[in-house]
Amino acid sequence: MRRSVIGIVGVLFLWGCSSGTGRPVSELIVVPAPDGVQRVEVTAHSFWFEPNRIVVKAGVPVELHIRNGSFIVPHNFSCIAPQAGVQLDEGLGMFKDSEQARFTPTTPGEYPFFCNKGSHSKKGMTGTLVVVP
Repeated sequence: MRRSVIGIVGVLFLWGCSSGTGRPVSELIVVPAPDGVQRVEVTAHSFWFEPNRIVVKAGVPVELHIRNGSFIVPHNFSCIAPQAGVQLDEGLGMFKDSEQARFTPTTPGEYPFFCNKGSHSKKGMTGTLVVVP
């Protein structure tokens, strides 16, 4: 009995852990809400982000809601671009399954975001924040 339980847990773990390497681009062009805030929903899967390309306008506040959609795997959302007014390092664990961050991007450009847990980014858990004028 114990062996079959371990086998089932192992299958469930592997089923929820597929690589993001080679996944197609899933782009979201964000339109500001009536209150002027650009709201973005991002899901951290095992091991990819949905969407993995986010387009926002410079000078307009962004409210980022990040949810951990993977089963028992802790993740993180990091985007370090101080030159653009973006400094995000939001942790998502088994008991903290969502996080919210606010920022106002200042400089147009393309800025990488990634999961900094273990080797998740090497497995394809990356994306691009695109700031347009």
